[in-house]
Amino acid sequence: MNLLKSFASTTGLQPSKSYIYEKLYPLDFDRYIILDTQSSNANFHYVFWFRVIELIEPVLSKHGIKIVHFIEDKKYHFNHTYVDNSTQLSQRAYLIRKALLFCGSSKLYSLIASENNIKQCFLKTDYSLDNTLVKDEEVIHSDKARKHFLNPTAAKINNIRPEEIAKKILKTLLDEDHSFDNTLSVGKVYSTQNLEVIPDCTFKIGNSSKSAKSEIVIRMDYLFSEENLDSQLSMEACAIVTSKAFNKNILINKKNKIKKVYFRVDKDSDSSFLDLLEENKINYDIITTLSGPDLDKEKIKFINYKKINKLNSLSLDFLEGLDKSKVYFKTNKIVIKSGKTFASKWHSKVLVNSADVRNSSFQLPPAIDQSFKDEADYFYFLTSEQI
Repeated sequence: MNLLKSFASTTGLQPSKSYIYEKLYPLDFDRYIILDTQSSNANFHYVFWFRVIELIEPVLSKHGIKIVHFIEDKKYHFNHTYVDNSTQLSQRAYLIRKALLFCGSSKLYSLIASENNIKQCFLKTDYSLDNTLVKDEEVIHSDKARKHFLNPTAAKINNIRPEEIAKKILKTLLDEDHSFDNTLSVGKVYSTQNLEVIPDCTFKIGNSSKSAKSEIVIRMDYLFSEENLDSQLSMEACAIVTSKAFNKNILINKKNKIKKVYFRVDKDSDSSFLDLLEENKINYDIITTLSGPDLDKEKIKFINYKKINKLNSLSLDFLEGLDKSKVYFKTNKIVIKSGKTFASKWHSKVLVNSADVRNSSFQLPPAIDQSFKDEADYFYFLTSEQI
């Protein structure tokens, strides 16, 4: 039973309408919703807001409705109004009372919204104490995992598929029914903007705003070419992934152009290259996709160096039972080969290139191999199938 209702039934007293002293927070618009998009408590922090917003914003814009974020300190790339923790609760209470709708997991903000009869899309994640007044039809529960949806965290709140939230907001606020493609999984490093260069040629990548934000990584573990590595470093600073030693003179002569070396441990790796990196004070990390006995066998060689970092190989179990022809993925990582851009190593192998990788969608390979799984943590998987 709700805590306030329990109090009333056991004491015979009926709590009157509560309120918080409000303080003006001026905005230059009056039609808006509030999204509580950041919480310092991981159990209340929802990680898929970017998807919710990209779905609802075009619809809200048509109705002249803005979005206001309640945050701690994190701003998204959206051009919205952000109210951080430097503001007083009285100012936030004022904003909630004036809002068209509140959406989030904060029980305090939900109570303020309820007391002011503000519509809600409440993300319920705390089941230990029921002390909210939100209507049942305005609640999205998080206590059960969704089918074909991968929660990347240990927090129950991220069991909620972002399309559920978008639909609930638009239905509650506008009484409009919308259908969207469904999120299956968002890789942990999906937001990382990498340019991975397979060194089969050399070229100037350029200084566009997009490339300036990207980490340029030369994949010597895909194709080993010291000549092209040397030439590429002559043009721009890069990180390097390699599974074996390369020419000492490149390290010495291009030291200031080497941002970092990622030494990839494979079977029968030689650790002596790390001595050369340390001798020349080159920043490096050790990475691997090996596991089990294969990894244990290699670890002893690297005991006197840095810790070996195990790269995540994403389980694609969430694809089981789905129509694969309706599944697609997006990525912020670009693979460059022969001066052309590709969505993945697999696409570069079969020469299916794309001129605008980050704004395109890609179908699954006919057969998913280990190299695709190794890259899958960079991908955002969706399906047009209604599930």
